[in-house]
Amino acid sequence: MKTPYHYLVLTLLVCVAYGNTLQHSFHFDDISSILEKPWIRGLDKIPDFIFSYSQRPLVILSFNINYAISGFKEWSYHVFNISFHLIVVFLVYQSVKLILFHISQKNKSIVNESNQIPLLAALIFAVHPLNTQAVTYISSRSSIMATMFYLLAIIIFFGGVYKTNKKENKINYIYPIGGVIFCGFGILCKLIVVSFPAIIFAYHFYFISDQSIKSWIKRQLKWVLGITGTLIIVFLYKKLYGDGLLRASIVNITAWDYFRTQIGVIPFEYFRKMLFPFNLTIDPDFHVIQHWKSRIAIGGMFILGIFSIIWIKLSEVTKQSKKYALEAFGLIWILITMSPTSSFVPLLDVATEHRTYLPLVGFSIVMASFLIRLKNFIQQSIKDNVHGICNNKQILRLSVFLIFLTLVSFLVGTRERNKIWKDEVSLWTDAKQKAPSLVRPYNNLGEAYDKLRHYDLAIAEFEAALRLNPNYFFALSNLGNVYGKKKKYERAIFYTKKALQQKKDYAPGHYNLGKALHMTGNPKKAILSYRSAIKYNPYFEEAFFNLGFLSLEQKQFIEAIDNFKNFLEMQPRHPKAHFGLATSYAMMGKQAEAKQYYQNAINYDPDFLSPYINLANIYMTAGNTIEAKKLLKMVLLKNKNLAGVHKNLGLIFMQEKDINNASKYLKEYLRLMPMAPDAVAIKSFLKNNN
Repeated sequence: MKTPYHYLVLTLLVCVAYGNTLQHSFHFDDISSILEKPWIRGLDKIPDFIFSYSQRPLVILSFNINYAISGFKEWSYHVFNISFHLIVVFLVYQSVKLILFHISQKNKSIVNESNQIPLLAALIFAVHPLNTQAVTYISSRSSIMATMFYLLAIIIFFGGVYKTNKKENKINYIYPIGGVIFCGFGILCKLIVVSFPAIIFAYHFYFISDQSIKSWIKRQLKWVLGITGTLIIVFLYKKLYGDGLLRASIVNITAWDYFRTQIGVIPFEYFRKMLFPFNLTIDPDFHVIQHWKSRIAIGGMFILGIFSIIWIKLSEVTKQSKKYALEAFGLIWILITMSPTSSFVPLLDVATEHRTYLPLVGFSIVMASFLIRLKNFIQQSIKDNVHGICNNKQILRLSVFLIFLTLVSFLVGTRERNKIWKDEVSLWTDAKQKAPSLVRPYNNLGEAYDKLRHYDLAIAEFEAALRLNPNYFFALSNLGNVYGKKKKYERAIFYTKKALQQKKDYAPGHYNLGKALHMTGNPKKAILSYRSAIKYNPYFEEAFFNLGFLSLEQKQFIEAIDNFKNFLEMQPRHPKAHFGLATSYAMMGKQAEAKQYYQNAINYDPDFLSPYINLANIYMTAGNTIEAKKLLKMVLLKNKNLAGVHKNLGLIFMQEKDINNASKYLKEYLRLMPMAPDAVAIKSFLKNNN
C-alpha cells in the first residue's frame, strides 16, 4: 500500500473511532478552563493571554478560535481535538519512518523486515482506548497539542540530518534550530515537553551514533552539560521568582511521597492500561503511598526493575546491529516522557489517564515492532514446516489475524469508552461504580444532577460524599447551593458556613453564602460575602454580576458600576450587565452614559424589553417624545400585554394633545389593569374627552 493510502486509512480509522463524540458535553475542568475563562470569548482577547507562558497560551488560543466558530456549542471543540489527534497520528507514522531511514544507514536488512511498522504503530496509537481521555475530554487538548509539537520538533530536528552515511558530525543547524522552536511551541501548550532534550539524546544514541555508551557520553558531554545547565537555571528561576520548584499544584503531599506513589502508578496503572486498556476511568482509585514497605511500592520497583533489565539488554544488542534499536528506544521513550508527571513534582491527581498520551507513542512503537516480528516469525515458521502446502494467502491470513484482532478490539474499546464520556452524569456514574471509596465522583455526580435541576438526586450524592469525608468542603458548599435553589435558605447558610470553616478561601462557598444571605434579607452581609468571593477568585463572573445588582439595590452606585464593568470585561456582550450599568448611571443622573449602555443592551438582545422601557423614560424626562414613542411602540410589537407601556404612551399623547391616540392606549391600560390605583382618574379623563 502506498503512503497516500496509509494517510487515508489512518484518517478513516480516527473518524470511526471518535466520530461518536461530536455532541458530547463539556466536563469537569472544561468548566473552569473554557466556560468560565474570560480570555476565550472573542478574538479581541488574544493579547490578554498570548504572552502569558504560564497559562498555556496556544491551548487558550485554540479555544478562543473555537469560540469564534461555535460559541459554547461543543461540536467545534471536539472537531479540533479529533483533528489534532489525527495530526499526531500522522506524525507518529512519519517519526517511525524517519527512524527506519536512519536505521537503514546502518543495517538495510532490518528495515526490509520492518517496513510495516510505521503504519501499524500509527494505527495502534490512533485507536488505543487509553487515548480517549485526551481526545474526548476537551480540556486535555493540551496533551495532544504538546505531543504534536513534540513530534514535529523531533522530525524537524533530525529530518535534515545524516541523509547519508558520511561524517557523523556533519549537521545542518537549521534543522536543530527549527526543532528547538517547535519544542518551544510545545512548552506553550504543556510543560511535559521539558523531556524533549532527553529524547533527543536517546534518539541520537540509538539511531545516529555507532559508539558505546561511554564514548557517546564523552563526545556529547558539552551538549549534555549545556542543556542540563539551562534546565537548572530555569528551575532555579522558578524556585526563586516563580511558585516553587517541587510543587505544580496546591496539594498536601511531599515530593518523596509523590515519587513513591508513582513507583506504583507507572506499572500498575499506566503499564497495565497500555497492555490491557479496560476499566478506564476519569478518577483512578490510587492512594498515596507513604512508606517503602507498601506492597504496591515493592511490586512497582520489581516490575520497573524487570522493565529496566529488558531495556538494558535490548540496548546492548542494539549497539552491535541496530536489530532492537526501535524497541529499546520505545521503552526508554515511555519512561522519559512519563518523568515530568511521574517523578518528584507533586500534582493534584496522583494518576490520570491523559498523562499517558505522549508516552503511548513509545508503547505503540514497541507493540507494532513486536507484532510485526511475531508475524514474520509465524510466516517463516509455516514456510519451514509445511513445505509449501499452504499458499501465501493462507499464511498471510494466519499471520495478520492477531494484528487485526488487536486493532479491532482497540477500536471497539475506544468507541465504547467514548459513550461513557457522553455527559457528566454518565461519566461520573461510571467513575463512582469503579471507585466507590473515592469522594470526588459522588460530589461531581451531584454537581451534574444539580445542573439538570434534579436537586433531590444531587443532595443524595453530596450526602454520600460527606459520609465518606464529613469535612469535604466541595460537597458541603454544593449542598448549601442546592438547598438555596430549593429555597431552604437556613440549611443553605448552615452548610455553606461549614464549608468555609474547612477552607476559608473557597470562592464558590462565599458566593453561595452571599446568595442565601441576600434571599433571607441580609443584603449587607451578602455584599461582604460576594466581595470575599471576588477576593479569592478575581475572575468570578457571577459574583461580579450579583454584587453589581445588589449594590444597585442598596443605592451604592459607584460599587455597582465597578462590578458591572469588571463583569463586562469578561463578558462584553452580556445584555443584562449593560442594563445594570445603564441603570446605575441613570440613578446617578448620568443620562448620556445610561443611554449608551441601554442601547448596548438592546443591540445585544433585541428581545430584552427592560432597556427599551428605561431608555424611553429617559427620553420622556428629557422631553424627546418622538424617541420615547418609537421605543415604546417597539416594546408593544414584542409584547402587547404590558399595561405600563400602554399607560406611558397614553400620557405622551396626552401631552401632545393627541386625544384619540391617548384614549386608545389608556383604554388598553385599563383593560389590562382595571384595578390600577389611577384607574378612576384615567376613567374621568376618558369620559370628559369622549
